[in-house]
Amino acid sequence: MFDELNKSDLKGVPLYVQIREKIREKIKKNELEVGAFLPAETELAEMFSVSRMTVRSAIDDLVSDGLLIRKQGTGTIVASKRLERDYSRLTGFYEDMKARGWNPSSKLLKIEEVTASEYYAEKLMVPVGSPLFHVLRMRYVENNDIVALHSLHISQHLCPWIANANLSRDSLYELYNKNDVPVEWGKQLVEARSASSEIAEYLDIEVGTAILYTERISFTKNNVPLEHAVAWCRADRYTINLSLRR
Repeated sequence: MFDELNKSDLKGVPLYVQIREKIREKIKKNELEVGAFLPAETELAEMFSVSRMTVRSAIDDLVSDGLLIRKQGTGTIVASKRLERDYSRLTGFYEDMKARGWNPSSKLLKIEEVTASEYYAEKLMVPVGSPLFHVLRMRYVENNDIVALHSLHISQHLCPWIANANLSRDSLYELYNKNDVPVEWGKQLVEARSASSEIAEYLDIEVGTAILYTERISFTKNNVPLEHAVAWCRADRYTINLSLRR
């Protein structure tokens, strides 16, 4: 599977770096495909004639780079390619993924009518007790790879048609435009968190795994809050892209 290490011609290059780059090259050339299991550390150590700790250092780097994922009790697999989200533009999930050549899909887990608590009343600038829609969806790309769990609270007054929309198929941002409540601007929070047991189960990751948490309030015409959106994203499948100017 792997060529031998060149210990003479590459003097000064640590062995774990050579191993890391050999594995990286196999992934880059799709010789190790997404979801494929890497040989066990002991097997790789024997293959390269190095210690297990040397192999582990190489794998640690590739896990940190998002190229490999350790699955407790089963082994180390090749990770899906990371999604790059451009947070310098206000776009919806479908719009952004399609623009980057990905094939997005959603699974509607829940749509329910709720009343605004003090928290959501403040965020959406509506009276406490106002009717809202709560929408919970899983987000996928390509071969049903899980990338995020999205939770939305939307004003029923502005979007009474939500109850009849096909939210497993349709882009909400497109539906907003079609129903004359276009998203014009938004405020967004992005932070690193650890996955709770509930979120870990949804995202198919270990409890305590680092995730990307985002919270966004989107506004329609006349600066009226339209939706409050929260997303829990798999950090091993997301990269944030920002354009900055001075």
